Amino acid sequence: MLSDFRAFLDSELKLLGNASHHAYSFGQANMAKRALERYDAEVADRVPILIATDIAKAALAALERTSAHDLALDPALAHLRDLLHAGLIAPA
Repeated sequence: MLSDFRAFLDSELKLLGNASHHAYSFGQANMAKRALERYDAEVADRVPILIATDIAKAALAALERTSAHDLALDPALAHLRDLLHAGLIAPA
């Protein structure tokens, strides 16, 4: 899905670049270029994983139950719990 979005932005940039003699198209091409640059920067050091909401909620609940029983979570699992919580509270 994310690669489809990047391909869409790239195709828009090429399309607008072909019509760059219009001032509006030039501005749109610049915006598409900045969007591509921001997208690339955002996903550069990440692994995008699509998880169904119900599965994410179940995983979050399991991690919270584990930490609630005074079992120390591995720092990586604690960070994953925090990311799941943030993703479910304010989806991107």
